[in-house]
Amino acid sequence: MEQIGYVTKLLDNNKCKILVSRISGCKGTCKTCSGCPTPSMHIVMDNLLDVSVGDYVKIGVDSKTVLKYSVFLYGLPILFFVLSILLLNIFFPNLKNIDLIGFSVGILMMTIAFMIVKFIDKKYAHISTKAMFMEQKISKKDLYS
Repeated sequence: MEQIGYVTKLLDNNKCKILVSRISGCKGTCKTCSGCPTPSMHIVMDNLLDVSVGDYVKIGVDSKTVLKYSVFLYGLPILFFVLSILLLNIFFPNLKNIDLIGFSVGILMMTIAFMIVKFIDKKYAHISTKAMFMEQKISKKDLYS
């Protein structure tokens, strides 16, 4: 997965601020609309290519890191949901309205898992920037061709 970014600011410690567009799920080519809005965001990256303000860069993403993060982000809440229902059915098989109670406990446990994911995401957000790296500097004529 690659993206094009625009260098907006040089920072201390050989870092730079790059403006990128978020990736849209639909690619903006649907005929029923004029394309989905894709908001821009700034990311801070190591200045590996000695770029300057105004340069365009191709940004690569380490797929392994993104995949691991996605499995954690989506897998943990689903795991909590399913395990809580299974454990409830194993330990309390004769409980009246077990399906409704199991679903309620599953939603509660999934909510707790989302809180855990949110806490871990805030604590280790700096690691996500290591999944992105500058591949190459792009000239303006290559950008529009």
